[in-house]
Amino acid sequence: MKVILSVIDGASYHLINNFLYNLPNFYKISKEGIYGSLESSYPSITPVALASLFTGLLPKNNGVTAPKMYLKGRKLYSPLLAYTSYSLIADPIWTILAENKYKVIVTSAPQALPDRWKLDNLILFDPYRSKIKKFSRGYVLTEGENNVAGSKWIVKKNDNAFYVSFPGTKISEIKLETDQWSDQLEFIAKIKEKEIKAITFLHARKDNIYITPPLFLTDWSNRKDVLQNVWDNIVLKYGMILDGDYKSLNSGIITFEEYLKTAELAFNFFYEYTKYLLANFEWDFAITYLPIVDNFQHLLYGIDDSKSLDYIFKAYEYADKFIEMNLNYTDNIFICSDHGISKVKKRIYINKILERINVLKINNNRIDWRKTKAYYGGGGIIRINLKDREENGIVRIEEFPKLVNYIVRNLEKITDGEEKIFTRIYQKQKPAGDREGDIEIGIDGFYSISTDIEKENEIEDVIPYKTITADHGYYRKDDLYGIFFAYGKNIIKNSRKINLKIVDIVPTILKLFGISPKKTDGIPYLEMIKDELQNSKQKA
Repeated sequence: MKVILSVIDGASYHLINNFLYNLPNFYKISKEGIYGSLESSYPSITPVALASLFTGLLPKNNGVTAPKMYLKGRKLYSPLLAYTSYSLIADPIWTILAENKYKVIVTSAPQALPDRWKLDNLILFDPYRSKIKKFSRGYVLTEGENNVAGSKWIVKKNDNAFYVSFPGTKISEIKLETDQWSDQLEFIAKIKEKEIKAITFLHARKDNIYITPPLFLTDWSNRKDVLQNVWDNIVLKYGMILDGDYKSLNSGIITFEEYLKTAELAFNFFYEYTKYLLANFEWDFAITYLPIVDNFQHLLYGIDDSKSLDYIFKAYEYADKFIEMNLNYTDNIFICSDHGISKVKKRIYINKILERINVLKINNNRIDWRKTKAYYGGGGIIRINLKDREENGIVRIEEFPKLVNYIVRNLEKITDGEEKIFTRIYQKQKPAGDREGDIEIGIDGFYSISTDIEKENEIEDVIPYKTITADHGYYRKDDLYGIFFAYGKNIIKNSRKINLKIVDIVPTILKLFGISPKKTDGIPYLEMIKDELQNSKQKA
């Protein structure tokens, strides 16, 4: 028996209901399997929600409570990140199944990093670990000498053609006509005096060349032999982009049409990469992942025109094709999303508010942590830089109540016209413990919260086709409800729509394998499973 848990990041229940009839694979599963909504965690943010999906536990019980989590003894600017394996304090499904002697492949998961989960029958990947933060935005190459990730690239132009030479591994020079995209290019980057292989694409424009954010052959799998196999057979053949290049679009480096191309290349990578792993390695359980729906929805869902909805439908068509491929390799499939999506009209920059009220200090677009008393790190959490709790903290315990009250009073005053922005502000009466905020905030609909400090204003309008126009995390409206589908030879057909919680998925899948989890906040949905002990009996 083979089982796939396929995560379609951001797929929204209220949107897929409108598209379903025109998505042949999702529609088939809805008629021949099980279909319904999936209530996310709170906050419904990707790494937090996926931790609940993969453990069957609520955030407070699995440890992943926010994108950044603050622990006693750590600096305020060095929190524990949700995108690390050590953020979890509970065993995820891949560990439980691997310890029960099942072969497991994880193609992508925020906490599935190779530094912690070390079992012989467990293959883990985190493609997002191929990114190096310093190089997370696209470049523009101009005529002459250019520095790309520590390597020298020379650009020459004759008539309508560019000639680009670079430290390549197989080729070292290419010719590009105006408006031509290159094939994937492997080159040798130099990071901290160390040579490392990288992959990118080029797009020749009238006066310069756009180069996609390079990705690197770092340790993004617990199996170096399998990683090298993937690099040689997938990355070098199809290239590698993980998301549509939103950062370059937002900063004006690329056009919307170029963004669409980067999204297409990202889909191609995830499709071919996932297919290769499912087809070429032994497994009983696999987690697959596709980010494209979430990419498009963030950028386009809040735009009130038919064209933007057409693009979003295209993203769901990508997802439908991805699921069709998954179906070719499995007996049973569970399709989930981590959250839905809500429209946004304006973004709120809380750290700019904290700067104005003199509790956060910024010098040269960088936070001065020696003078910063409070910081917003995402997830609706403001943390005080408390002495003897945070390393190098500056706020004395006697100052804590007064400072928290001062911040809350100022947040309560924030309005957009006559409308209050923050719908809920909860302040702790005494300093928060690990993984908690001293002030927790909720926000009204049509607003989004950002940690960004490189802004002029505290509130800014979104810009269609350039900035995000939709978000998720704090609203408990449409963004709270993702999708759930189940289909296969061990899944009972159910003609009525069902409503599950994100913590119900792991106990349900484990029940299918004949395993009862030691601890769960979810309930196995037994009405979907037939012959639930079949596989364990066969193994016995």
